[in-house]
Amino acid sequence: MELQVRHLRVLLAIARAGSLNRAAGELRLPQPALSHQLRRIEQLVGDRLFDRDPRGVRPTRIGALVLSRAEAIIPAFDELDRDFRRHQESEGGVRVGWNDSALAPEVFRCVQELVPDRELTTRADMSHTRLVQQVVNRCVDLALVLICGRRTLAVPGDLHMAHVVTEPAFVALPSGHRLAGAATVDLADLAEERWIVSSCGDGCRIVFREMCLEHGFRPRIAHDVDTLRFRLVAGGHGVCLVQPTTPDTPGMVIRPLAGTPMTVQHILLWRTDHPLADRFGELHAAAVRAYQRLAEDNAVYRRWLAADNRVA
Repeated sequence: MELQVRHLRVLLAIARAGSLNRAAGELRLPQPALSHQLRRIEQLVGDRLFDRDPRGVRPTRIGALVLSRAEAIIPAFDELDRDFRRHQESEGGVRVGWNDSALAPEVFRCVQELVPDRELTTRADMSHTRLVQQVVNRCVDLALVLICGRRTLAVPGDLHMAHVVTEPAFVALPSGHRLAGAATVDLADLAEERWIVSSCGDGCRIVFREMCLEHGFRPRIAHDVDTLRFRLVAGGHGVCLVQPTTPDTPGMVIRPLAGTPMTVQHILLWRTDHPLADRFGELHAAAVRAYQRLAEDNAVYRRWLAADNRVA
């Protein structure tokens, strides 16, 4: 399905109006044009969304499902619009977008130290594609982007991309796991495990599956989550990939993977014409130093680096 937000707004307008004629008036569209849009949306969904009769329209079972999701999705986009777009021309603060990077708190701290007179606000978004567009559209001033694997990040020419680090992916195991005492874990030895995997988009899941297939197994994804991954691991519900600066927590241990089968990139983005562009260049250097401190403070990662392993 290639449904877009504008499609969902049309469906909500039709449902609330109860007829195509009334909805067309509210949307300021000719009724035939709205009927054509509805047919196109139904083709995208692959099913009829409204039953039509002389009294108007009523959602079908599938239509009611789509509408219930639209009722939840549209306010989230409206909130994003309120939070960022109305402040596009504001110079009173620094707005940072970020996804799953463990470096985010350090970057926030660096921003506050470099521009202490600016108020910091942040917005998490699991999609690095959307983060790029937020910088392009001036919805955020700066983005900290995490990318799984060796993929490249496509950015337009008016954005500056500053690479902070490319690091190895480690694995989190329950503390009672049979491999918890190993210095390094071979990925193939985890072929029968129940995996806890983030549901973030932009291909991270594909990179994960390809990595497992290269090591001779198809991963069994038991938990598809965005949060509570570490609590699930500590509870013995599975294993998951983590960033190497992740500290051990009660019930969970972090171990390197033999051969570094997956890497993770941390990248900063900002517009070249931003008033703080020069300061963001200083922020990049500060972020690199902050990462080095995180690596030094993590005993498992520090031992991995001391064993003649490298990060970029």
